[in-house]
Amino acid sequence: MADEIAQVIDLEYKGAYYLLKGTKAMIAAMVSAIKALGEWNHKKWLDKPGSCSWQKIQEVSEGMAPILEFPKEVFEETIDITHDPDIKGKGMISPFEYYCRKNNLRYCVMPDLNPNDDYIPVAVPAQDFGIHDEQIKAFMRRRIEREEAQDKEYDKKLDETKSRLDNAETDKEKEELKEQIEALEEAKSQNNGLLSESKEKMEHGNRLDFTEYLKQAEGTELLNDPERAMEMAQSCGMVRKCKVDECLKPVRDKALIPESGTLLYSQKAGEGQMLTIKRNFELDDKGLVYSLYEISDPLSGRALKTVSDKGVSGDAWDKMLNEILADAGMLKDQQVTVHKSEDDLKEYVRISDRNFTTAREEGGQDISEEAKAVIEEARKDAQQRQGYMRSFYKTLEVPSERVMSDEERKLSLELDGGLVEGITLIGMDDEKARVSICSDAEYKYKSADGRTKTISGEDIMKSIEGKGKEQSPERTAAKPAKRG
Repeated sequence: MADEIAQVIDLEYKGAYYLLKGTKAMIAAMVSAIKALGEWNHKKWLDKPGSCSWQKIQEVSEGMAPILEFPKEVFEETIDITHDPDIKGKGMISPFEYYCRKNNLRYCVMPDLNPNDDYIPVAVPAQDFGIHDEQIKAFMRRRIEREEAQDKEYDKKLDETKSRLDNAETDKEKEELKEQIEALEEAKSQNNGLLSESKEKMEHGNRLDFTEYLKQAEGTELLNDPERAMEMAQSCGMVRKCKVDECLKPVRDKALIPESGTLLYSQKAGEGQMLTIKRNFELDDKGLVYSLYEISDPLSGRALKTVSDKGVSGDAWDKMLNEILADAGMLKDQQVTVHKSEDDLKEYVRISDRNFTTAREEGGQDISEEAKAVIEEARKDAQQRQGYMRSFYKTLEVPSERVMSDEERKLSLELDGGLVEGITLIGMDDEKARVSICSDAEYKYKSADGRTKTISGEDIMKSIEGKGKEQSPERTAAKPAKRG
């Protein structure tokens, strides 16, 4: 209970001062993140004029260096410097790099702790804020103008479509127009959300203090394992975990399409098994977005089917999502990670599955004794959390004939006296099946007499493991024939 009380710590680290706000555990995680950020410099920007490490920006800043959220279009390479008398070089560079080189500005492109938006965080010396602020406002004004124009365009299309609905003659035509109106209303709402965000950011100068910046890391590895998070940031970008129903939902406004045009959602199921749904974004003839979801068999990896959310209402989508997740072998109540390409997903798996055996050194002469004590307490909590997560899922072997699916493709596991619904299948051959059980989850158990109750994952594990110990070689050889 005491840990939930908000605290404020004034920390000095390598000559830079940080004012940190949050619970004791949150502050400890922030201190660890500050250490990991120590010499951060994005590899992509190492050879760019003006690019510095985070520590260097702190050293040259006259006061605490602000972190500014630049709209991504500032980084699009749109300026040809081949014949520019002020800038040496050839080819195209971004407006950001152009004015930084022209004004001899130093900066540090920071790890993007909110990878699902379209803003890029950059740390700059406090004395240079005015120049950057001028550039940011110019781009933000254009962005707001585009979003306001898009809002008017949606209103125009809605009026036209509603007018056509009033004059529609056939039921089929009416149904199609109703679907278009619902999609347009969703797109307008999504655009309004972006417009409100743009205005709010511009009102605050697109500026974050360091605590606000670090709090964006919730759902990423930064606050749990900063060193691993820094490695991810360099290779596949920061990866955020999110609830299935929050990220797997229809997108109708084209401004929300990621640059890659693709997203991959992955969910770990047992030991070394990653289940994935690939989402491709498309535009229809009305300029509205819809998505195609590629679902693969969780056992063989072969393509099962492609599902479209085109013309699907919110209520209908909830039902479709359940079917999509069942086909992919995913659980709706477990989080997924979001990736922008297959290469990013592979890098994430490579880094996140590594077995770290060497404990990180959390001490150091540059951190106050108070901060060290906070870190030590958080380290113990982290060890407990890691131990808990390791025991969260367990993969167990069962006879293959004990695993079956119903007409809705829901997998069940036969225990003595009944069926357990909702298990995750990892692999299967003629003899054995491997199933993943979540120890803390509750499963539906239907007994032979038709009664239904809940059973914990832990009790299922005990039942399966106990059965394996009791079963003799003779009984294994004389198992019943498979159900056909």
